[in-house]
Amino acid sequence: MSTVIGLIAIALYMVATGYLIVSARKGPPAPAQPRGPLVVWALALLVHLGALSQLLHTEAGLNLCLANALSAALWLVAVLLWMASLRHPLAIMGVIVLPLTALALLVSLTCDEGRRIATTPYVEIHIMLAALGWAFLALSTVQAAVMTAQHRALHEHRTRGFVRHLPPLFSMEVWLFRMIFVGWIFLTLSLASGWIFLEDLFAQHLVHKSVLSHLAWIMFSVLLFGRWRFGWRGSRALAWTTGGFVSLVLAYFGSKLVLEVILQRI
Repeated sequence: MSTVIGLIAIALYMVATGYLIVSARKGPPAPAQPRGPLVVWALALLVHLGALSQLLHTEAGLNLCLANALSAALWLVAVLLWMASLRHPLAIMGVIVLPLTALALLVSLTCDEGRRIATTPYVEIHIMLAALGWAFLALSTVQAAVMTAQHRALHEHRTRGFVRHLPPLFSMEVWLFRMIFVGWIFLTLSLASGWIFLEDLFAQHLVHKSVLSHLAWIMFSVLLFGRWRFGWRGSRALAWTTGGFVSLVLAYFGSKLVLEVILQRI
C-alpha cells in the first residue's frame, strides 16, 4: 500500500512542478500565488505524509534507513517552502525542491525493511529538532544558491528565464537570513537535547555526527554574527551557508551512506 501511495505523491509532485513552470510565465511572483500549483503541492505533501507514516513507523521501531531519512527531511523542506510561499513570492523555488523530494520518495520505496531503531519519546524529540534544523538550513542553502545565480544574472544584465520570476534580491536576502536564524535555533536545541537525552554523545558510533554537527553550529553562528556585525552577504554568505550545510549532511547522512550503501552493513 505504501508503494501505491508513494507513487501517487510522486505524480502529484511532478504535476505541481510542471504547473508552477507554466503558471510562472503568466504573471510576476506574488505571495500565495500561483494558487493552482500550491493546491496540488499541498495534496502531494499530504499523500507523501501518508506514505511516510507507513514507511517509518513499524512495530519494531522507526525505520530510519538512508532513503527514508532523506525522504522525511526533504518532505519537511517542501512543507516549509510551501508555508513560506503563502506569505512570500517564493513558490517558483518549488521547481527545484519538488523534483528532489519526489526522487527521495521514489528511492525510499525501495528501502530495506530489515533496519529498525527502537526509540524513546526523548530521543524522538531530539530527532524531530534535528530534522527541523536540517530542513530550514537545507532550504536556506537552496535559496542562497538561487540568489547567487540571480545576482550574477542581474550583474550581467540577463533578466530573462528563471530570474525573471524570482522576488527582488533584497527580499530574498531578508528571508534567507530569517530561515538561517530559525534553522540555527533548532540546531542549537537539537544539540542541547542530545547532551541531555543521549547517554554518551561522543560514543564511537556517534562521535563523527557530534563533531560535524557542532562544526556546523559554529559555522552558522559565525555567519549570523558576521551578518549582524559586518553585514555579510553575497558570495561570503553563500560560502558559510554551504559549508555549514555540508557539515550537517555529512553528520546526518554520511555514516548511513557508508554503512548501508558502500559497506552493506546495518
